[in-house]
Amino acid sequence: MSRCRIVLIAVMVATALNPYRVWSQAQDRIDSLKRQLVHASTDINRTRLLLQISQQYYDQFKIDRQAIEYSDVRKKHALLDSAIGYASRVTSLPVAANQLRQKAQALYLLAECFSFGERYDSTRTISYYQQALKAYKQLEDKPRTVEVLEEYADVVRLRVGAKKALPLLIEKLAIQKSYGDTTIYLTLERIGSLHQSIGNYQLALQASLQSLRLAEHSKNLNYQITINGRLADLYELLSDYQRAINFSLKRLRVIRSHRDIESNNLLAGQYKTLMTLYQKNHQVPQARQQALAIIELARHDPNHESINLTNSLVQSYVFLGQYERAERLYRHMMPLFKKSDNFTALTNFNKQLGEFYWLTRRFEQARYFYQIALTASQQGRFPNETVSIHRALFQIDSAQGNLRSALQHFQLATAINDSLFNQTKNRLFEELRTQYETEQKDKDLHLQNQRIQVLSQQQQLQTQQSQQDRLVRNSIGLGAFMLLLLLGLTYNRFRLKKRSNQQLQQQHELLQAQQHQLQAQHQELQAHQQVLHAQQNQIHHKNQDLQRLLDEQERLMKEIHHRVKNNLQVVMSLLNSQASYLSDNAALSAIQQSQHRVQAMALIHQKLYQGEGIARIRIADYIQEVVAYLQESYELPQPIGFAVQVEPIELDVIQAVPLGLIINEAITNALKYAFPHDRPGTISLVFRRLSPAIFELRITDDGVGLPADYDPAHSRSLGMSLIEGFSQQLGGELSLISQGGLTIQLTFSDHQLTSFSTPADYSYQ
Repeated sequence: MSRCRIVLIAVMVATALNPYRVWSQAQDRIDSLKRQLVHASTDINRTRLLLQISQQYYDQFKIDRQAIEYSDVRKKHALLDSAIGYASRVTSLPVAANQLRQKAQALYLLAECFSFGERYDSTRTISYYQQALKAYKQLEDKPRTVEVLEEYADVVRLRVGAKKALPLLIEKLAIQKSYGDTTIYLTLERIGSLHQSIGNYQLALQASLQSLRLAEHSKNLNYQITINGRLADLYELLSDYQRAINFSLKRLRVIRSHRDIESNNLLAGQYKTLMTLYQKNHQVPQARQQALAIIELARHDPNHESINLTNSLVQSYVFLGQYERAERLYRHMMPLFKKSDNFTALTNFNKQLGEFYWLTRRFEQARYFYQIALTASQQGRFPNETVSIHRALFQIDSAQGNLRSALQHFQLATAINDSLFNQTKNRLFEELRTQYETEQKDKDLHLQNQRIQVLSQQQQLQTQQSQQDRLVRNSIGLGAFMLLLLLGLTYNRFRLKKRSNQQLQQQHELLQAQQHQLQAQHQELQAHQQVLHAQQNQIHHKNQDLQRLLDEQERLMKEIHHRVKNNLQVVMSLLNSQASYLSDNAALSAIQQSQHRVQAMALIHQKLYQGEGIARIRIADYIQEVVAYLQESYELPQPIGFAVQVEPIELDVIQAVPLGLIINEAITNALKYAFPHDRPGTISLVFRRLSPAIFELRITDDGVGLPADYDPAHSRSLGMSLIEGFSQQLGGELSLISQGGLTIQLTFSDHQLTSFSTPADYSYQ
């Protein structure tokens, strides 16, 4: 403990032990201030002295109220009444601009005086806090405004409800942010606590997490311990045990890092919390580790002098199933609690003993300690504990077959629980009544302010009437002077107008001359317009000639595509005739594949001369016809299904030809090699647009796939070579995936094309 703390404690002890001496000194100061008040010559000095006297009385009241062995009720009431009286004199004086701060301090002091039990008045307390808050806002004193909001919110929370207090703390937070207050995290913690009390758990979590982040930046380790524990409790309440464990572990790390606050009791309590959370989260090994940590920590207290540490140790033994050790420690702590007059400790300890003996199936001992806990809870007026103990006794009697006693305990638990419910309703009704009275008081204050405003407006009207009468008298004299001035100005205006008419006549003659000149220019422009119209007619005739040439060119291109398609059909017929004279299967297969390739190109030219355009084709219709042609060409004994999904895309003929040949080769290879031994299957084809200029072709079969030792770089397959060559011609990226069949995936872009193409565009490479 530091030297400053020792001195402070010594002063507090001396003050508590010698209140008469403290009051004598305070009385001397108050008498001195009263003598100065008698001779005060200005309102500023009187206000300052009245405020100091009131503060002295209030400080002495707080000292007497905290004294343990000194309790003079009449004197305390007199001190508080004196503080209220002198502060009220400050608020009743006329307030000048430089005295507003003193009035704000007096209003704040009155709010604190009426918030104590001896002179408690919630209506006055709230009213004075509101007035003090308004005054400090006018002074733009943000730190004092924050202080008033803190106390005001606490009173509203206790007397009206958390929902009404929440906006006050939010306003306080906004003011603190405006001037960079470093203790914002404390306000956020208060806001989170209010949200939790009204059931807004998500908002409570947000505020508490933000408070923790700010507290970590401020290096306030004591508060970090508190807020981490708060977050762990909140997540445990939400049954999110894993996050509760995380924050409990974080709290444990902070405790260990701060030597000033580390103690065996605090560590044992944290280990006990973690053990409980791990049990709820069904992490038994981790819970066992915490129990063992408590046992290791208890070695520093071999005589079990610390009750809290010993209690944590007992819980560890119970969890580990070491009931004999736990019972020995319970018996060790019994004499300590028998001497205690703390009903809370007696209730919790004996209830814990009852739970232990219930767990070990020793019902008589459990009943004995539950009865002691029941008596302590009734003496301490802990109705919730009383209900839980009656329910435990109900379980014990039910287990032993004492049905009449079990029914009595059940009825008592139900009756007390109903009574608690009625108390809650009464408390809520009292809160609503207080809120109603506060609102009525606010309405009365609002009406009073309105009356003051009406009187102020009437006074302003009277002032305005007197000013208006004075203005009328002045206006008569000013009117006579203005009349003379107006006559002089009229005569001067007549002379100016005469001179202006002469100038206008001259300008009119000049404008007529300019008008004749403009008419001549207009005639010249009309001549130029006729020339331009003749030129426009010539351009129109030339455009018609060009359109006729363009239509002729398009017709010729369609004729070319038609003839190319017919020539390719002739080639297919020649190949078919040649095939009728061949008996070699390899040669027949080569002829058939060549027919398929020629057909793929012929369909391109068929689409071009049948469509409206001459350079781009609708790729969806084209792919459907290629797939249908190949499906009809191969009459396999097993059923082969086709799934084709093609988006409505148009491609240039330079890209459509290699794309169609790739599709031909891929489907041909799948039909020939993917489904051996009459194996059924499905071939799917997808062509889609990945982006405005990127396309993807994917052909997949569920056949046998490629051999395990297949190497595309050393492949001698013509089909695969053509697929790779056409992919390079498209400038695309080709990939082969042999998994559950074979997938051929090609991604390429829509290049910017010119009107002409080279012969290399159709090469097979």
